[in-house]
Amino acid sequence: SCHSGHNIKPASEPTSNVYKANLAVTCGRCHPGANQRFAIGSVHIALHAQQEPLLYWVATAYILLIIVLIGGMLVHNALDFVKKSKHLLKVRRGLITEEPAGHGLYLRMTLGERLQHGTMAVSFVILVITGFALKFPEAWWVAPLQRISPSVFAVRSIVHRIAGVVMVLVSLYHCYYLFFVPRGRQLLRDVMPALQDVRDGFLMVRYNLGRSTVKPRFSRFSYIEKSQYWALVWSTIVMGTTGAILWFDNTFIGVLTKLGWEVARTVHYYEAWLAMLAIIVWHFYFVIVNPSAYPMNLAWWKGTLTEREMLEEHPLELERLKNDHRSRPEAESDKR
Repeated sequence: SCHSGHNIKPASEPTSNVYKANLAVTCGRCHPGANQRFAIGSVHIALHAQQEPLLYWVATAYILLIIVLIGGMLVHNALDFVKKSKHLLKVRRGLITEEPAGHGLYLRMTLGERLQHGTMAVSFVILVITGFALKFPEAWWVAPLQRISPSVFAVRSIVHRIAGVVMVLVSLYHCYYLFFVPRGRQLLRDVMPALQDVRDGFLMVRYNLGRSTVKPRFSRFSYIEKSQYWALVWSTIVMGTTGAILWFDNTFIGVLTKLGWEVARTVHYYEAWLAMLAIIVWHFYFVIVNPSAYPMNLAWWKGTLTEREMLEEHPLELERLKNDHRSRPEAESDKR
């Protein structure tokens, strides 16, 4: 359609549809409002350093980032899994005795926080499925949809955009929650990164390697949860921004050029891989596979943690809650 099937001429020919001076008109046939900037950048993209070095290095940087981050997460979690599994086996065999814990339940997530989390999780899963369905249309889990009817697969784009809008909206509400609701403001204070998180990370690695007998003691949020949270914030901003650029392609190609739009598409694709793998390798491990949480940490569903779970994962927070309760016995207890 760009070259005109019955009038194909080389791009160097002034009467060719793809001659540089004619590209705005040619592109405008399918993209109303196309301007001269619209055609800046290669139409047929290949991720080679010689053709499009910017795209090549953006993709290469993301691939290296994925390898380093996800690989580091796998190593960290493997060490954690082995250490905790050995500890549980020793407890089971009576070789060591765990510190006794009460039977109380402690509030971890309010109903509103669980609804925010659930909405974000559902929209994220839908975005992953519908996004990769476009990138890999012949995959075994996508092809059946196309065999049913082309219109069924076409619904994918609508569902993807709806899920994207939902994710942005719940993120905006979360921002309101953080800045205007007292519990949200406290959450923001507690989840802010600190130098102690770096120290805790090194101490945990030393502990899991057997180089130290002292296990770091975490408060409401450990470096593990803080990294999850801020990675989600970053990914939501990046995916939301690049997703909007891809959605309103006519507008943004005219502003950013075709090359700028391709950069956004490349970032969107690789950020999707990074986000999905981080959720699977990092978040799912600590919520599901983690021996101290298996078969699942139910705080996302019930909103509470047992005293045993608090003692294992958040001992400093448990101490704070108990001290607060002792210092104001007449007030409503933090323990539910």
